[in-house]
Amino acid sequence: MSFREQCIQNTNFLDNWFANENASPAQLSLIFESIPGVSFFVKDLSHRLIFANQSLLTNFGLNRLEDLKGKTDFDLFPPRLAEHFRRDDRVVFETKKPKLNILELFFNKQGLPGWCLTNKYPMFDNESNIFGLMGTVRPHDDGELKWERDDGIGRAVGLIRKKFRKDLAISDLVKESGLNHRKLHRGFIELFGIAPMQFITRTRIEAACDDLLTTGKKLASIAKENGFYDQSSFTQHFRRQMKVTPLKYRKRKGFV
Repeated sequence: MSFREQCIQNTNFLDNWFANENASPAQLSLIFESIPGVSFFVKDLSHRLIFANQSLLTNFGLNRLEDLKGKTDFDLFPPRLAEHFRRDDRVVFETKKPKLNILELFFNKQGLPGWCLTNKYPMFDNESNIFGLMGTVRPHDDGELKWERDDGIGRAVGLIRKKFRKDLAISDLVKESGLNHRKLHRGFIELFGIAPMQFITRTRIEAACDDLLTTGKKLASIAKENGFYDQSSFTQHFRRQMKVTPLKYRKRKGFV
């Protein structure tokens, strides 16, 4: 029996079983709530999000599932990222086969871009017709990974992720990417919705968020270690991005 036939058979069995028990298959998603860092989602054939676990809602800054239902990737991500996600969805719909270990950029719990691995699985009805897909997203920590492997923007991102704590100029990104200033800027805007220097700043804030929640370091130390000029500059950039000061962020998250 092929993998697709097994998927159909198992899906039909689960649908019938949940129906007989007067329950919802959405309860299966509860398992993902207890797996740290794993986001779970379900989409229909129109690419609309039908369900997501709390981890994914948190990534989008949402509190209720109702605030996410019906939205597509184009409502939540910059167009270039949304187009990439949509393309993979279509492959699953057309082939009726899962697409696994997709290396892509996704937003982490701080709302910043980071490398992730995504799995997408087709969902079948009782007539063996595909009616949607479900998937998982989890962080990938290999700092050497590049966007689409040999893409110029990916090389620039790789340099940023590796050296964001040091002095990093646009000229460094131009040299690493092989792109001129104009193409580099346009590529970052299309892919992330922000300019290269903004990406560097957000990457520094991402690291600072982790330091605020996992260490007892003083703000001045966190600022210096993550590439900011001083504590004042750090606080200014942090509040602009996170809508709260570093100290309030730390206290709000329960770390004092």
